Amino acid sequence: AALLALALTAAVSTAMLSAAPRLTSTPEERAIQALNQRYGLDDPADTALQRYLENLFHGDVGWSIQP
Repeated sequence: AALLALALTAAVSTAMLSAAPRLTSTPEERAIQALNQRYGLDDPADTALQRYLENLFHGDVGWSIQP
């Protein structure tokens, strides 16, 4: 019974510890992470360059302001 309790405690504590960084992030950190993901700032430089060149080849040079 003690081994079962020990195994159960280890499993629950491992799950709680792996979720801790997500639970302790502030709203500002989550907003920054969302923006980084949306604009691809977390991607490696070669991936970002490839995406930029593909968009440039298709004529997409950025945002437009419509009157």
